[in-house]
Amino acid sequence: MSTWGAGLFNTTRNPAELNTRSFAGTILRLFPNGSAPMFALSSQSGKSKAKSSTHGYFSKVMKFITLAVPAGGFTNVATDWNGFASTAGMVKSMVLHNLRTRENVLVTAVDNGTDLTVVRGFGRVAAAAMNAGDKLICVGTANAEGSLRPAARNLNTTYIPNFTQIFRNAWALTDTARASLAEQGWSNVAENRKDCSMFHAVDLEAAIIWGQPLMDTTGEQPMHTTQGVIDALEQYAPGNTNPAGATTSYSQFVDMVEPAFQYATDASNPKERIAFGDNTAIKVLNKMGRLAGDITITQNETSFGMSFQQIKFYKGTINLVEHPLMNGLGTQGNLLVMDMAALKLAYLDGRDTKAEEYGMGGKQVENGIDAVGGSLTTECAVELINPYSCAYIEGLTDAVAG
Repeated sequence: MSTWGAGLFNTTRNPAELNTRSFAGTILRLFPNGSAPMFALSSQSGKSKAKSSTHGYFSKVMKFITLAVPAGGFTNVATDWNGFASTAGMVKSMVLHNLRTRENVLVTAVDNGTDLTVVRGFGRVAAAAMNAGDKLICVGTANAEGSLRPAARNLNTTYIPNFTQIFRNAWALTDTARASLAEQGWSNVAENRKDCSMFHAVDLEAAIIWGQPLMDTTGEQPMHTTQGVIDALEQYAPGNTNPAGATTSYSQFVDMVEPAFQYATDASNPKERIAFGDNTAIKVLNKMGRLAGDITITQNETSFGMSFQQIKFYKGTINLVEHPLMNGLGTQGNLLVMDMAALKLAYLDGRDTKAEEYGMGGKQVENGIDAVGGSLTTECAVELINPYSCAYIEGLTDAVAG
């Protein structure tokens, strides 16, 4: 059904399906279950812009104030609290709550990096002795009427240095091959272009997962590579990477993925992650699912077996995806749990998968060769803006009940 429009034509007049997609978006549309799912999904999580080949970015996470009562504890009347591991991030007027005794206290001074002065029983619950190890959490601030402006607080920003990486792939065939049709009338050019596109997407995907940052200036021209997700996790969130034991139970698996749910990049969807794994890891998780329940088969059944695409636990949902590239490169039992909102690709200006061709449609023939061809060039850097919301597990080789 057609409709009339008035005024300047703008991009909203076209359905989204009509607008040209980026290379990543095209891969997602044509090959949603192909060899480069993370690269394809990056088209949905937004792009960033790189200004130079040296492309660092910044990361910060919201941290919550918690303290552990030091050795010796505090009596019910003690107001000079000394000996904490750290009072970093604390300011006057914070209210602390003891999870065991339910007593609230008011911080009246942060004396130094380890000591506080407080008012006891700052609420309905009376002051009580506190034991070593009691957990204190910040439950807000309380300020008097007409009070002075409080001390400013901020979150430390982590600078993550990185570089762009130039990815290039080519296609080429003789002009005779171009003029010849393959079986069933398929164009050799289209087939060659498709192969080139897939090689390009796979190269980008591999760097997203396993890349490491490097600026190599030993050659005639500099060569630089970008940091991938696993290396960023190992460097900036090492507590989120874990080796699995000889066998893994459901409880042990939960312990390994819990850290990835402590922080979220997208506040509108904080409880969902995608786990990319090789066939061994996915098989182990499916076995874990079977061990977690009972299977009843009756005579009326004509098929049997179970297939799990999700793991649900108290923190949220993990969607399971078997990654063809992890299989093809021979990894064993590895699982990368991704908060996809944390992954962005930063492209240099004009380097978001640029296509060039020669010998086609009257274009200049390269070196006078009787052939046609072209290339795809992409220059980008991987940004994992919140490594704390992802996790990596190695060696998932068998499951046990528990």
